[in-house]
Order: sequence, then C-alpha cells, then structure tokens
Amino acid sequence: MITNVSRRDFFKASGALVLAISFPGKVFSQTQNAFSPNAFVRIGSDNTVTVIVKHLEMGQGTYTGLPTLVAEELDADWSQIRVEGAPADASRYNNLFWGQAQGTGGSTALANSYEQLRKAGAAARAMQVAAAAQKWGVPASQITVSKGVVQHQKGRLTFGELAADAASQLCRPKLRSRTRRSSPTSASPRRAPTRAPSRTAARCSRRT
Repeated sequence: MITNVSRRDFFKASGALVLAISFPGKVFSQTQNAFSPNAFVRIGSDNTVTVIVKHLEMGQGTYTGLPTLVAEELDADWSQIRVEGAPADASRYNNLFWGQAQGTGGSTALANSYEQLRKAGAAARAMQVAAAAQKWGVPASQITVSKGVVQHQKGRLTFGELAADAASQLCRPKLRSRTRRSSPTSASPRRAPTRAPSRTAARCSRRT
C-alpha cells in the first residue's frame, strides 16, 4: 500500500524526492538532499535514483533484477540507478510471503517485490510528470519521459531538477494488464489470449 506523509514534513526542506509506501516520515530529506516518494525509491538532486532493496544479494541477481523494475517504470537511464540494502525494519520491508518477518529465501524476491516496486516506480514517475506539467502549464499527457529526462516543447528537466516540486504531488498508482495475443503459426494451433503486464498507471493531484 502506498501512503503519503504530511505536507508539513514534506516541505521542511528542498532539493530532492522520496515516496512513502507505508513509510511515515519525510518525503523530502534535507540531509540526504533527496526526494523519497516511497520506502523503495529515492531521487537525489544530483539526478541519481536509489532503489532500496529489501532482499539480500547472494549471487542470484537481486540487486540487478529488482532495480530494473523501478528503472523501467520510471523511464530512468540505467546509469542513474543506485542500489541500497534496506535497513532492519520488518514493519516496512517484511517479506510478504513470511508475514511480519524480513528475509530472503525460497526464490521469493522477485515474486514478493514485483508489484511493490512497479507501483513505487510508477508513482515516482507520475509525480515528476505532474510537477513538470504544473511548472509548464501544460497537460501531463503531452509530456514524455526518456532516460531520466522529462520533456515537452516548452523545455526539458531532469528528475533531480524536478525532485522538490514533485514532492508536492499526491499519486495513486494502479497496476493494470493488457491482452496480448500469440501469433499463430502453421506448426501450432491458435492460442487463447494471454494477460501481460503493462505499464503501471498512476494519477496525481496537487497536495492541499
């Protein structure tokens, strides 16, 4: 679940973005100079994107696979991505398959974090786009994002440049899927439509 911290705490500082997924506290940290839209994503004013990974890396690729989910939803450039292990805090970083316990094992990392990280990345992206739309006075639908840069005919801004403004946005991400049909071949019969994950949708509104 994604929740939002108070506006007062959010605006105590300026310089970067952090989102809150069951994460009561500041969304914008002055000490880290970063926007943290949730417990899993931190966007620094230096344009870096730090993904907080709650599963240990033991050679199975956790620190690559899980940050990739966030990078794809954010439309960030891979060179921006940084990885940080989650602190010991089962209230925020518990293994969803193990109840109120924090841990790695049983091939649960991707299945456990897939939806959480997709929603975290999508919410952060939507907040950046909403902030840019407000700054430029244009519809969010006219704005594009590519390799960590938010663009419109009126200009271009990096994630880091938008971090403080993005912190004023309230977003509700929703995971959706689209229908994908398999192409029939002469060697195989026609297959039924399958469900494939699409980009996570998120709507934003300005905090009041």
